[in-house]
Amino acid sequence: MGRRRKQASTSDVLLALPWWMLAIGSAASYLIFHNILPAAFAANPILSGLGMLARGLAWMPALLLAFFAVLSYLRERSQQADARLGPPRVEPAGRARPPKAPPQPARTAAGSNTPNPARNTTTPPQAPTPAEPATPQNWTLEAIQSLEWKRFELLCVQYYEQMGFAVKTVPHGADGGIDATLYKAGQDAPVAVVQCKAWSKPVKVEQVRALGGSMLAHKVKRGVFWSLSGYVGNPVQEFSELAGIQLLDGPAVLERIRALAEDKQAALLGKVFEGDYRTPSCPACGVKLVARNGKSGAFWGCSNYRTGCRYTLQMGHVRSA
Repeated sequence: MGRRRKQASTSDVLLALPWWMLAIGSAASYLIFHNILPAAFAANPILSGLGMLARGLAWMPALLLAFFAVLSYLRERSQQADARLGPPRVEPAGRARPPKAPPQPARTAAGSNTPNPARNTTTPPQAPTPAEPATPQNWTLEAIQSLEWKRFELLCVQYYEQMGFAVKTVPHGADGGIDATLYKAGQDAPVAVVQCKAWSKPVKVEQVRALGGSMLAHKVKRGVFWSLSGYVGNPVQEFSELAGIQLLDGPAVLERIRALAEDKQAALLGKVFEGDYRTPSCPACGVKLVARNGKSGAFWGCSNYRTGCRYTLQMGHVRSA
């Protein structure tokens, strides 16, 4: 017999919901128990006492839902901080050191320069600039790991389009726990939602629970999580089984891409690795970040800084929206 699936606890279900949904539920429960039920039962002498009891205890469910709303909000802020400060995955190439100046010729007692027949009068050549890595010609795990976070999301979207799905995405800004929503041709209701994390660290259960909460909010029964560096902890596996979420790590993503027809693999390769696929993008604006120098060293900054975007990223860090 198969192992019986463990049922999710009430607290797990509540924590998986978005904080704003819990806040609305808190206010609605107080209104129902404090006003609606007592008014509905007032005309009935038998139920009027029950209505007064509901009014006296109206604060209890409202306070409980408010408590879980605070926990859900703090969890969401923690996820955003983790995404912004994720550890480095690809270190940028260091700048070449300037060439040393040629030695000065010795001077005679009279102060004139001593002839040096071996002296090279031409300007020494500059140190060569490190060449850009060649664009991948086939699908490998190293090629996928070289993608910045936005290109990794593009890989996810293009893969499902090659599979025949219609895909709806969030161009930039807060994604609400979803990077892509999948639709079958001719259907208005989504069949699955997808979240992508191009982090260098494994994903924990909090991020998977956030996807589960988004599935409940959008009334979708299937979810897929792409994590380039895998997952950590048994709670991730247990929650994903209960919530109907498929977990894919880097090797699993590569396996599915290689299962495509060769022409679809080639089309996907050309689209994903077109142009600059390494420089990270701004999660707020969607444009490429530019290298800058500050008091604390080199960092990535948004090119829309002059128009109000203040997003920065420490050199070497990778952020997944």
